[in-house]
Parts: sequence; C-alpha cells; structure tokens
Amino acid sequence: MKALKHYLLIVCFCIISINIYCQENKKEITGEEWDKLIQLLSTEKWSDAEKLSLKYLNKFNDKDDSLADPAIVRYMYIRCVAARLAEKEYSPEKALDKVKDFTGKTIVTPPRTFRTEGIFNFYKLTDDKKALFLCASNKEKITIQAFETFEMADTTLLNDVSDLEGKDLRLGAFIKSIKTGGVTMPHFEIVFENAFLWNDDEDKSDDDENE
Repeated sequence: MKALKHYLLIVCFCIISINIYCQENKKEITGEEWDKLIQLLSTEKWSDAEKLSLKYLNKFNDKDDSLADPAIVRYMYIRCVAARLAEKEYSPEKALDKVKDFTGKTIVTPPRTFRTEGIFNFYKLTDDKKALFLCASNKEKITIQAFETFEMADTTLLNDVSDLEGKDLRLGAFIKSIKTGGVTMPHFEIVFENAFLWNDDEDKSDDDENE
C-alpha cells in the first residue's frame, strides 16, 4: 500500500510538473496580441506600448533568443523607451537602465524602405558606405528617437545598393551597444552587428517546426 501511495505521488508530481512546464513554455504571441501592440505603436502611445511589449517579452527567457517573437518585441520595446527618452519622460540614465541587459541579444526590425536620399525613418548607407543607418523619429519628424547603425554580416550587399532603392527591408541583428546622445534632443545611439536581411518566411518555418 505504501508503495502504491508513493507511486501515485510520483505520478501526480509528474503531471503537475508537465502542466507547469507547458504553461511556462507557451511562447507564442497571438494575432490578437500583435494587433493590440501594433495599434499602440502606430498611434504613438509609447507608455502603453512599452508596458505591453515588456509583458510580451517576459513570456520568454534567455534561452529563447533564437526565436523570432522575442527579437521582434525586443526591438519594439527599445523603440518605446527611445521615444520616451526623446520626449524627456525618461532621463538618459533611466532609459539606459531599462535596456542595459539587451547587449548581445537579437532584434528583428519592422520593414523600412531603403533610400539613397533623405533623413527620417528609412535605411540608407552610412557616410563611409560600410553599414546601413536609420534616423528614427516620431511621425511628425519633430523629435529624433534614435540613431541606428547596422553593421552587416555580409558587406558585399553594400557594394551596389541600386537594386535596394525603394524596397522595404527587414533586418535581423545582434545588439552591439546602446548609448545616449544629445542634450536638447536626447536620443539613443544604437549599434547593431552581424545584421542580415530578414526573410518573413523564416517566421513561417519556425511556426511549422513548432506545430
């Protein structure tokens, strides 16, 4: 009888452990959740978007860094903090404290257009033509939120950018460093390394593997 009770306790423990494991590893972000976050970002409700993106990000742990979802949300969260820094809701010290643990982590950007001329919210070559650069601002182009430099893993892509003109690019990369700059217009200065063109089909293949 004692052996039976012991066996039943072990079975119960295993069932509880499996349930907890499944709950902790429910990593997917639903379409409805994405829509809610994108709506907040598109209307520039930075405070609410920051809170929600952090909530989504907390679904994952450090071992999930190869997944697309945390990389996408991590970039969104950084941009929210950058926006609040630019609007002087955060001091440079507080803004940096919120992103200090992200160095070395992955990000995936939303699609941005590549252009050879212009300033705000699109990719262009750096002056030395060795990397891609993005000057991120709010919709009104009044406040600069971040200067983002993307050091490409394959620099041959930059040798002839004529085919990229007017195309929407989505980049995956690792965060190399995040600093602040500016006094009257504070902003993030972010360097990404080992950047590459992200293919949305990679999201689908990840989903297929998880089914």
